[in-house]
Amino acid sequence: MLTLQQNGNALRRCVDLFNQRTVEWVDTCFAENAEWIELPIPGISRGRQGDRAFLRETAERILSLYPDRQMSIRNLVAQGEQVVLELEWQGTAAAAVGGLNVGDKIRFRVASFFTLVDGLIVRQTDYCIPIPGEAARH
Repeated sequence: MLTLQQNGNALRRCVDLFNQRTVEWVDTCFAENAEWIELPIPGISRGRQGDRAFLRETAERILSLYPDRQMSIRNLVAQGEQVVLELEWQGTAAAAVGGLNVGDKIRFRVASFFTLVDGLIVRQTDYCIPIPGEAARH
């Protein structure tokens, strides 16, 4: 079992890789048997859920829609194999989609709950809340 600091550092590294604007963060940070859950948000009323391959496909689609997307860590809490991140996610629409126009900026506050095994994410659950006054579809 990794230490709390090692698990926290694994998630910090994942956010750093995410911010490099590729989708390699998925293959690097997630175990092959990982599960990803995103609870419903405006524009995706049923939420999304899937395995690592599904997360990678979703990440590719989001990157094409918001090529400048970035996350920043606002808070990190770790206990054992569990890590919780409070994040701010932002991006600029590169295509008209879901009520957004090209150039529209969106921002979300995200609470992500992770379970890690040997430094890899095996489960992630996201609660995404649009920041008031910002467009909120993707």
